[in-house]
Amino acid sequence: MKRLIGILFVVLLASPLAAVRLKQDSTATMQRVETRIDAEFTKKFRYGLSLSLSEEIRARVFETNRDAYFRAANTTIALGYAPIKYLKLQTGYTLRILGDKDWTDPNEFLRHRVYLGVTAKYSYMNWRFSLRERVDMNCRTDSVNRYEKNPFAFTMRHRIHIGYHIPGKPVQVYANIELINTLNRPTQYLNYYIKDEQFGQYLSDARLQVGTKWRIDKRNWLGLSYRFGYFYDRDLNITKNGGNIELTRTHGFTHVITLSYDLKW
Repeated sequence: MKRLIGILFVVLLASPLAAVRLKQDSTATMQRVETRIDAEFTKKFRYGLSLSLSEEIRARVFETNRDAYFRAANTTIALGYAPIKYLKLQTGYTLRILGDKDWTDPNEFLRHRVYLGVTAKYSYMNWRFSLRERVDMNCRTDSVNRYEKNPFAFTMRHRIHIGYHIPGKPVQVYANIELINTLNRPTQYLNYYIKDEQFGQYLSDARLQVGTKWRIDKRNWLGLSYRFGYFYDRDLNITKNGGNIELTRTHGFTHVITLSYDLKW
């Protein structure tokens, strides 16, 4: 009798765990076209210090299975420090206003980003080369399931920049290659209940950007660029009773056209 009671106790204890199953594992492919308007104002100080304020408006003009919409407005304040001409340190804060969220609750449409970056620079004749490493912390204040999403999501950005100043012309052309990977996406729930696949951090974006900048005068610049990017995202949804897991993997391509204005003094 004691052995029977023990067996029943183990079965009852394990049954909630055994009931958890992967209800849905789907893959979606998307195409996106986006336009952006960007303005940045930078004040340079002594000893290699600089302070900048920028505003960026993003509009999604095309997205698979969705009408065009206002995507986001980003306001950024950043502090830079260049101890030597080959190195620059930068930290900043971005307030993000998302256009596709519930506008009745600020916790839904407001996001916060804090970042810290270091850039190595080198110049040779009319060429400019740089390598930037940057860590972002993306913060949200709405209520989330920590097994699905992290309210403090860290990402790592790697960017290579090549620029060329056309001799005798107030024009620069450049190209950027940028890779972004996640650092702390939740994986515990997936790895515990889905045994046939090991989930970890991943490359979320790979981007190639080409553009040009025209120097109007000593302080003012206009820019135009095009960026092609591949993106991948993994979205996890756990039902309220925890019995089912819905996993959606989304990947696709993004085309971004940006018109920018820079004021530096």
